[in-house]
Amino acid sequence: MSERIFKMYSPLTGELYQAGEYEYEDSVDEYNGEELLPYAKDIEKAVKAYTDNGTEDLMKYFYESEYIKKHVLRLVPSVEVWNGRLYGCTTVRTDEDLSEPGWDKLMDYLSGQYSDGWGEGFEQREIETEDGLLYVHFWQDHDFNFTVEEVTPSKKYEITDIEHPKDPSLHRIRALRRVSETVGPGTLGGYVQSEENLSQENDGAWIYGEAICCESAIVTKGGFLTDHARVSGSALISGEAEIGGYARVRDRAIVTGGTVQENALVCGEAVVRKNVATEAVPLVEEHATVMGTVAGAVYLAADTFILPGNTVDNPTNSVLSINGTHMRLYSIEQVKPPKAPER
Repeated sequence: MSERIFKMYSPLTGELYQAGEYEYEDSVDEYNGEELLPYAKDIEKAVKAYTDNGTEDLMKYFYESEYIKKHVLRLVPSVEVWNGRLYGCTTVRTDEDLSEPGWDKLMDYLSGQYSDGWGEGFEQREIETEDGLLYVHFWQDHDFNFTVEEVTPSKKYEITDIEHPKDPSLHRIRALRRVSETVGPGTLGGYVQSEENLSQENDGAWIYGEAICCESAIVTKGGFLTDHARVSGSALISGEAEIGGYARVRDRAIVTGGTVQENALVCGEAVVRKNVATEAVPLVEEHATVMGTVAGAVYLAADTFILPGNTVDNPTNSVLSINGTHMRLYSIEQVKPPKAPER
């Protein structure tokens, strides 16, 4: 299934009760979409608050057509500057372009939401501006119509206003298009500090759950973080790399293959990668620490410590297990596959 994104633009109007000597005066100024432009940020902020940071889906109230319910995935109201005016803008995510009767049915439904449902509730909310109290109407009793345009998102994700509970410099991400089988448009991900932390390319890279990528670190080219993993410093997560559990990758460490999970630490100038000949990748878990290079079918656990400058590169398909002070070589049949991090 390939999602398509459409925007349904409709006219906005507003009424401003200006601040005067006696609080808010009785005189009211009526504004159209062009005149509302100076208050665009105030209105956008109010809409986000009313829609739970843009996560409210108006499709949850739709029961009229099985066709629409099947093909319209999300219906999220907002505002947007378009053609020199501020418009109501509802983003429609579908799995195909709708038929003409389908669009007509959706427009009728959204018009009803604007006049008697969602929009009726919003127009009763005061929006504080520097000039007074503003009330905004998504529905008009004349000259009301929708203009539908299809858009193609240029970015994979956006950074939301949802702050990390312990670090306000970190914010959750939200997918703008299909990233993987489990991540579609609208899916919330983990936390970043900026767009430098996660590639915007169509490469499958993603940050799941409560995982964090911050500072100058980056996740790219198919790498992903899950659970409560944290990647910081100038670390690079790329390719067939999975960081999960409470694992930490920091400093100038590079992980381009394998799984780092549980309470493992990869730091300093460490490199964790696949073996060039076998293409096997390491598994680093428990309290293992890597500061050197680990490659190939290597399993590190317990309190294993790979010192800086040391290299453990297994050129065979048998698994080299290093568990604290114990080292053993297993045939591939003897090794139980590691549990994949939860996404």
